[in-house]
Amino acid sequence: MKKRFYLIPLFLLLLVSSCNKPLLKYNSNFEGTWYSEAKYNSVMGKFVCDEFTFSGTSGTYQIDCQDTCATNLCTCTGKLTGKAEINQQHDKIRLNSQTPRVFVLNTEPYEQGGSWFMEIDGRTYKKQ
Repeated sequence: MKKRFYLIPLFLLLLVSSCNKPLLKYNSNFEGTWYSEAKYNSVMGKFVCDEFTFSGTSGTYQIDCQDTCATNLCTCTGKLTGKAEINQQHDKIRLNSQTPRVFVLNTEPYEQGGSWFMEIDGRTYKKQ
């Protein structure tokens, strides 16, 4: 009976330590809006960018946005918003929404030449 008593706290400790952590609590350098490098979309016949925005506990991902609308990206083909989390190994970001989406974090935010960059799913993003 005593053995079971010791297993319960151990199980709870493992459960808590394996949970995802809020992204900005892990690294506040993620906060802000990030644009990917432009790529040509042959279906749309235009150059498009993807966008990540991290603020507080939430994150937004927009895909295939046109960069022709004043200072913001617009006319995106898709948008996903949810709670932004990072896994224990710090190599995956998850936007936890109705349909959660996981992104591979290749390179965390870093500063170079006065600008901030990061790499997600093999694409480079620049902080705006």
